Amino acid sequence: METEAGPEPANPTVPPGNSIVMAAATSSSSTSPGPSTKKPAQKRKKPTASPHQAPPGADTSGAKTKPASEHGVMGSTAVNGEVPVPAGSAGTSHDDPSPSSKKQKKKQSEDGNESSGKKQKPTAKQARFHIKLYSAPKQPAATTTVGKAKKKKAKQQQQQTGTTAAAEQHKLQQQQNGSEPTSKKSSKKSRPGSKVNGAPSVGLPPSSVVTPLKSASQIKQEPKTPIRRINTGNAGDGGTALHELDSVTIGRQTFAWMIGPGTTVEEFMRTHWERKFLLVQRNDRSYYAGLLSRAMIDEMLRTNNIEYTKNIDITSYRDGQRETHNPDGRVLPPDLWHFYGTGCSVRMLNPQTYLRSVYELNVKLQEYFHCMTGANFYLTPPGSQGFAPHYDDIEAFVLQIEGRKRWRLYGPRTPQEQLARVSSENLGQDELTGPPILDVVLEAGDLLYFPRGCIHQAATVPGAHSLHITVSMYQRNCWADLFEQMLPIALATAAEEEPQLREGLPLDLHQHFGIVHSDGMSAERRRLIVRIRSMFDKLFSDAAIDGAVDQLAKRFQHDALPPLVDFGEWDDTVYGAGNYEFRPDGTVWCARPIDDRSSVRLLRRNILRLVSEEDKLRIYYHTDNSREYHQYDANFLELDHETALGVELLIKMYPRYVLVSSLPVEDRLEFIRSLWEKGLIVCRRPDEDGSAGTNTA
Repeated sequence: METEAGPEPANPTVPPGNSIVMAAATSSSSTSPGPSTKKPAQKRKKPTASPHQAPPGADTSGAKTKPASEHGVMGSTAVNGEVPVPAGSAGTSHDDPSPSSKKQKKKQSEDGNESSGKKQKPTAKQARFHIKLYSAPKQPAATTTVGKAKKKKAKQQQQQTGTTAAAEQHKLQQQQNGSEPTSKKSSKKSRPGSKVNGAPSVGLPPSSVVTPLKSASQIKQEPKTPIRRINTGNAGDGGTALHELDSVTIGRQTFAWMIGPGTTVEEFMRTHWERKFLLVQRNDRSYYAGLLSRAMIDEMLRTNNIEYTKNIDITSYRDGQRETHNPDGRVLPPDLWHFYGTGCSVRMLNPQTYLRSVYELNVKLQEYFHCMTGANFYLTPPGSQGFAPHYDDIEAFVLQIEGRKRWRLYGPRTPQEQLARVSSENLGQDELTGPPILDVVLEAGDLLYFPRGCIHQAATVPGAHSLHITVSMYQRNCWADLFEQMLPIALATAAEEEPQLREGLPLDLHQHFGIVHSDGMSAERRRLIVRIRSMFDKLFSDAAIDGAVDQLAKRFQHDALPPLVDFGEWDDTVYGAGNYEFRPDGTVWCARPIDDRSSVRLLRRNILRLVSEEDKLRIYYHTDNSREYHQYDANFLELDHETALGVELLIKMYPRYVLVSSLPVEDRLEFIRSLWEKGLIVCRRPDEDGSAGTNTA
């Protein structure tokens, strides 16, 4: 009679490193038993056949052997609907067609039915069988050559013994059942979905494979504070881990990803930087995916106390009039989306404070540009404009995230507007001279760069909204800003060193200089001009330039975003070091102490700045900064001259590590712990096992 395919049995528990394939029965033909002189048993509902047993009443003596692939079992042969059991395991006979046997088999089949809601726990015998046949290849253990040879020889002997025993058991069962050996042709494995003898073969269902468990060393650890990372193209070179690279190199790679791939950093700096716009059209709408979305904005508003004016502006530009519609208080999602639905634009001034993806982008770029890197995002409804034409005092990179937006750029109207140091007021359309130098519609994934002083205006096209981020940098970071810092320092230094600068002014100076005398050129005026220029040249010294650059770097330490610690270096910093044992006697035992054998380096190249001011040596740093701009005062530590030598060595050796014992500081451990507690260094412990701990009260 025809047998019916039964439900798959419950998956047995499989140890790590093993997978299990459940056999699925297919229809097979068998001869019916001959007439019996016994009184037939009470008619019962025909049970569903189990994949591992023949149906009740089936004659197994003349049944043909099915190919293994028809039962979904790879590497074994099913005999009479039964999976052969390896030598040493007791088999189950299906030759007894008695009612008690049928009743028992029916109960087994019904217990294995998925519709019952209960899965029958397989016997240990079945589990051993499946594990033996379908164990996944294990990862080789790290052993010596001799150990590998011994294991290989033992494994070969075990395989030979198991194969011989299985073959003998298989042959014995064939002789008992009177069946013919399976031919090579019929034992070929069929692929899932193919047909064998006109019937579809049973493949390997996804639920029948148990994924091997991973050991602790195989599991890739994730950051303790999960973050949404973006693909910025960062990669170590020559096998170097990303967090071991120079932070300036990582920033450069991030910038290359932002403007690439068609434009290199060298080409951009040579051709476009502070000179002319750059348009990158990628035809890849997902290039900046993960940086920002409307859903992320909504979630940000629900989970943070974000305020109008301080963080977000609601704006509109209609009929040549720019207006701001900010109410007071917190920005709530229903209110913001209502403004957006009425045609207003949304500008956020500091998304890096609340969105980890924007923060990660900016914190990497600031290392490469050595200055504060900020960001705004702009959400504009279809067919509208939120801002009047204007120019800014920053280098602008527009990253189109969603939708489409039309941009029009205009060149500076006067030489004073080129590379402007101060942003303009709102301009009228009649104040724009000449046609735009660029008129383009940005699509999602595109980038547009334009320098300081470039007049611009943008509006969405009908039927399409726009969401973009403007990454900004180089605000108040030009030569004039350096000279503003340098001249007071230079004058104070030169006045102390040059007696000529302390001489009194000539009595007739007022008679030769001033607006009244500016058009004249008397002999005395010419003589005084030569003298003033000679004294002015004495102001410029290397010390004055060094001091001015230190002041700009000090300002950067206050402006900068706090560093983003990579997970690869997490455990080697104060943020992730948590191997402490709190003992009953009140002491705390550190399992990974800092000692003379430890190696240290700065966390980032620009993580601190050594400055001489007010007759003191200080290091300014930004690890304690907030992601909100200037929320706290500038952070600094005062040093003596000996300790400053240790800081100087760490700065010059970055990104290489320095052995603590080689630092030119008398109290080296106290010095390193001071930097460690502020999160300024990465510390590697010695590789020796069993290093002594440190007890602290």
